Amino acid sequence: MAMFPNPPLHRSAVRVRGLVQGVGYRPFVYRLALEESLAGWVSNDSEGVLAEVEGPQPRVDQFLHRLRTEKPPLARVDSVEATPLPATGEQGFTIHLSHHSGQARTGIPADAATCPDCLRELLDPADRRYHYPFLNCTNCGPRFTITRRVPYDRPQTSMAVFPMCPACQREYDDPADRRFHAQPNACPVCGPTLTFLAADGTPSSAAPLEETVHRLAAGQILAIKGIGGFHLAADATSEVAVQLLRQRKHRAGKPFAIMVRDLAAAQALCEISPAEADLLTSFERPVVLLRSREHTPIAPSVAPGIPWLGLFLPYAPLHHLLFADGRIHALVMTSANLSDEPICIDNDEALTRLTGIADGFLFHNREILQRCDDSVMAIVEGAPQLLRRARGHVPLPVPLPISAAPLLAVGGQMKHVFTLARGLEAFQSQHIGDLESRPALEFFEHALAHLQTTFEVTPTAVAHDLHPEYLSTTWAQEFAARHNLPLIGIQHHHAHVAGCLAEHGLTTPAIGLALDGTGFGTDGTIWGGEVLHFDLREFTRTAHLRPIPMPGSGIAVTQPWRMALGAVASLLGPEATANLGFPPAETAILLQLIARSRSGPLTSSLGRLFDAVAAIVLHRHTVDYEAQAAIELEGIASPDDHGTYPVSLTPVGDSWIIEPAPMLAALLQDHHAGQPASHIAARFHRWVAESFAAAAQRTSQASGLTTVCLSGGCMHNRLLSRMLVQELEHLGLRPLFHRQVSPGDGGLSYGQAAIAAARLASL
Repeated sequence: MAMFPNPPLHRSAVRVRGLVQGVGYRPFVYRLALEESLAGWVSNDSEGVLAEVEGPQPRVDQFLHRLRTEKPPLARVDSVEATPLPATGEQGFTIHLSHHSGQARTGIPADAATCPDCLRELLDPADRRYHYPFLNCTNCGPRFTITRRVPYDRPQTSMAVFPMCPACQREYDDPADRRFHAQPNACPVCGPTLTFLAADGTPSSAAPLEETVHRLAAGQILAIKGIGGFHLAADATSEVAVQLLRQRKHRAGKPFAIMVRDLAAAQALCEISPAEADLLTSFERPVVLLRSREHTPIAPSVAPGIPWLGLFLPYAPLHHLLFADGRIHALVMTSANLSDEPICIDNDEALTRLTGIADGFLFHNREILQRCDDSVMAIVEGAPQLLRRARGHVPLPVPLPISAAPLLAVGGQMKHVFTLARGLEAFQSQHIGDLESRPALEFFEHALAHLQTTFEVTPTAVAHDLHPEYLSTTWAQEFAARHNLPLIGIQHHHAHVAGCLAEHGLTTPAIGLALDGTGFGTDGTIWGGEVLHFDLREFTRTAHLRPIPMPGSGIAVTQPWRMALGAVASLLGPEATANLGFPPAETAILLQLIARSRSGPLTSSLGRLFDAVAAIVLHRHTVDYEAQAAIELEGIASPDDHGTYPVSLTPVGDSWIIEPAPMLAALLQDHHAGQPASHIAARFHRWVAESFAAAAQRTSQASGLTTVCLSGGCMHNRLLSRMLVQELEHLGLRPLFHRQVSPGDGGLSYGQAAIAAARLASL
């Protein structure tokens, strides 16, 4: 009988980098190895996942192919590298314990919404985790918010204080189980529990979840501890409850986010495209801005004056249970804080800070280690755009197109987010908020210490905004002096457009449109309507809006009528301000100051011009929150009006000034003639798009560049974004949008990091 020798054995060391910890990657490798009949082992370490596999060469090759083409749902694979090793004749395949050595190069996973398998268990009366508010598996659950550092293992999380019961331990130890090494794994026997406290701090004798639903249905305001912090919750269909929440939270008009049971409930309230539905149901579960349907049961005070609602779906088991019995249909779920303070995360902190706001508290005893608000997104020009990058996205890295020496970019003042950069990765922090108070500064410093520890980044340089009065700037100066680090000052709008360029992996020169409310210019004025010729190292200002005064300086931001007065008086003359309905006594004084150029600083900000137009067209004389006037102006713009206003550009040396005067004169004529505000708003938006597209075309003609990066807070305006794309493409230009970081100030630090990396690399 013929004898066939056994095929020779081949062994390979396999290194997998990316988001491969806490997402079930080791059991995935284990199952692949068993399916391919390979021996060896797999482990987590500081760089990601390391494995050794041994078997016939075709089997090893197939295993490597599958590693590159398959992955668990939450994993992100950046690279798979294989190195040949001598065969050892090893038998069987094992999963080794994690070990930490060298610099951390893998990420903590972001928090992920409850997966379909866990949701089925949650609602199955026969399951041992029926109605358990903390169930999870390797495909879902808290990650970043409960983790101290990598490697991501249970002892490094706030679940370390909950020893697993035998049943949970068996799941955790079984590579074939969905909960193998699911670090937050728990059940009603061994895991976290709920407690309900009345407003005075006394525990309730009722079942915590039942008490919560009962009180919400009765119109009370409750503080509910979640994944990354507390929410203040109220019945979104009750005008009385929503008004009471506004009064207690000191939040006059800013829209509230609403959580609804499922996609069908969301579709009953809003018009939802397939792309928006995908975003709503994604693992990140962001708040998504959607156009509201008419005659919904949502209380008018949820989003006064605008046609959109911010909706999101349940992302924790507890949220699903709030809607389970049908008594609750829609909940306001807003950050549990007073306006401009960080979100509450600790039970004692909530009792102290939320007394007088909440009628009761739903607590749990799993510690939240990292504050993290809900992310906010919208579909802009067919793809997702981040308005606020937080839960579900942090701390996932954003790629850099140029390798960075370890550095810190501290961002700006508003919507503060910092960035730590190292190599080809930038790690943005969660949304901090406006950096204007001691609690916000402490939040920033805590988040910075955590990310520095997590990714073992020790900055060798610090990048900051040029504004001398930003708290982030003064902090950066003090930090750099303390650690003897170089400071890199970066102009606000250069950082905006550089971030957009870097997101797309580009380093070549481009045209930038930086359109926002405030940014300190190199000439000492306030910029915000800018066209730049730039790369990742430097920029030239090639066009901008003609500056107009800000009467009263900072107060003009909260009183848009002052911007209207400054614009009309300076561009058309004081007589043109008649019959606009502005306060007569203050108007007379300010007109005198404007005539003497003493009313306040000059600004080329498009955001402030939006304020001026809204004050005229909508009689929006004061605002309750940032960009309210502009948001309302976008909201009323008629889709059926295709008119515009005169576009005028004046050459000044090698640059151009976009002239608002002809537009403003025509707009006032329409206004006084009784044209509908919706039509005037649409024409103003089109004028903005046509004017900046024309300025970009002039820059293109002078430079030969055709790529245009669109950035700044005004890019949250979906109508303006759509019109800009139409105009730019009509002129043969290629527009680029932000997709991985916010175009507003939340993305500023990423742009700073890209510029700092490029400048340091050129030294």
